[in-house]
Amino acid sequence: MKVNLDRIIKDIETLATFTATPGNGVTRSSYSHEDKVAKEYLKTEMEKIGLKVWEDGFSTLFGRREGKNPDAPVIMIGSHYDSVVNGGAFDGVAGTVAALEIMRVLHENNIKNEYPIEIIAMNAEEGETFGPGTGVSNSRAMVGTLTEKELDTVRNRHGLTKREAMKEYGLIPDLEAAKREKGSIKNFIELHIEQAPILDNNNIDIGLVEYLPGIGRYKIKFHGKLADSTAPMDTRQDAMIAASKFVLAVNQLVKSLGPGIAGMVGEMEISPNSHQFVPEYVQAKVEIRTFDVETLKDVNLRDLLMAEIKSIQEETNVEIELIEMARIGYSNPTPPSVMVKENVDKMEDICKDLGYKYTIINNGTGHDAMIMTDFAPTNFIYVPSKNGISHHPDEWTDYEDIKKGIDVMLHLVMDLCKE
Repeated sequence: MKVNLDRIIKDIETLATFTATPGNGVTRSSYSHEDKVAKEYLKTEMEKIGLKVWEDGFSTLFGRREGKNPDAPVIMIGSHYDSVVNGGAFDGVAGTVAALEIMRVLHENNIKNEYPIEIIAMNAEEGETFGPGTGVSNSRAMVGTLTEKELDTVRNRHGLTKREAMKEYGLIPDLEAAKREKGSIKNFIELHIEQAPILDNNNIDIGLVEYLPGIGRYKIKFHGKLADSTAPMDTRQDAMIAASKFVLAVNQLVKSLGPGIAGMVGEMEISPNSHQFVPEYVQAKVEIRTFDVETLKDVNLRDLLMAEIKSIQEETNVEIELIEMARIGYSNPTPPSVMVKENVDKMEDICKDLGYKYTIINNGTGHDAMIMTDFAPTNFIYVPSKNGISHHPDEWTDYEDIKKGIDVMLHLVMDLCKE
């Protein structure tokens, strides 16, 4: 069985033409015209190889290859095909095309799979479209954690709520109809470009993931009092002083919790941002990453942050408020998303048999596989990204590297579909 490199190239380059910003990267936002034409291309390619093609109640696209046992749980493969504004041609698309090509190879070789196999092509993974915490929407709809509230509260850059944008797209969302029954998916497998330079820098072909880190996000507002730079020191309510103390407190707090967690204050807005005035307002954002399920098992991180905030308020006389930036219906932070170790071991053997260099990579940003781990046995594969660049017009992954990733995924699917 051979993966066809020419088809892979054609798919990726064709999908890259469906963009709102020709000549300046790929802009294919959820529920846009570009989304529609990309979906039609994918539908056509699926129909060519006899897949049963449909969309669920959240506009997620599926193509099914029936198994000998049609009632058996399905092996699901795929990724997303939407992009950020002025993104690249490979993020998400590489995984979608990988799944499509695997289906073609199975079709051409008349493989008799015991378990049904479905390609999933998702159009609302990127959180940039509707803001932080709103991404990985298709997978959340499928596992039943996306809420009606989110559809009516978050807005895109055009001012439309998710529900309004979907209506313009031609869809009335039906979250109940989009849900899958737990146990109905035997395995979920996703391939993605790395979004970091580890594979590229070390000339490694394949990254195998044991877990994706969990994530927590908070917005902190510091309300002080505007004063001239001549104001006496003991009269000041300096928002920047309070924010600075908070930065150090977060650093110390996270360190105290051990190696299973990392975090920092990584963004600040200061007003007035001037050397002539005492700042009256600072907004900061905290990002937390979790690497094991034990670190926060008996710890409430929000309570610990609030204790630090209370202490700083008393010391500085600056009012401080904490705003959770959690995904609706999920903890903040989330635990790490753990992959199926048995399948990681299988892929290590596959890489050895194929002569591909591989490494274990347990880092990275959020992907749909992160959502799926609590719902179905899940695995995730990285392929190299040149200089680790992603979400940018310069994003590039060599097509031969994508082919190697597809080879590994194909062999795993072949193993799983006949068990």
